[in-house]
Amino acid sequence: MKIYFFVFAVAICFMGCQSDTDPTCLEVAMIGVDPCGGGMLVSVKKPENIGETITYDGTTYTNVVKVFTTLTIPASTTTYIQFRDFDPEKDKQFYGICLAIYAPYPVPWKVATYWTEAPC
Repeated sequence: MKIYFFVFAVAICFMGCQSDTDPTCLEVAMIGVDPCGGGMLVSVKKPENIGETITYDGTTYTNVVKVFTTLTIPASTTTYIQFRDFDPEKDKQFYGICLAIYAPYPVPWKVATYWTEAPC
């Protein structure tokens, strides 16, 4: 009986332990504000397959998404963000006016739900 308790306790310990970083909290590098409609353009460090490659102010960035938020995110170089997919019905407040001289960046739109300057 003691062996079963020991195996059960070890299994609970391993199943209950989590890694140091939250997989939904992504490290991003701030690029700048999208002049067409607002939102912050960020380059996601990992996972590498959620964004697009763009050229911004003469520099090429990979894995870029546009992040909208009601949170104030400082323009530091590296930030950790949790976000969800943009929902056109739910997120109407983020639609901005796009001047005719700018074209929108063809990147996925996300909405930040949390941010921190330290790893999550």
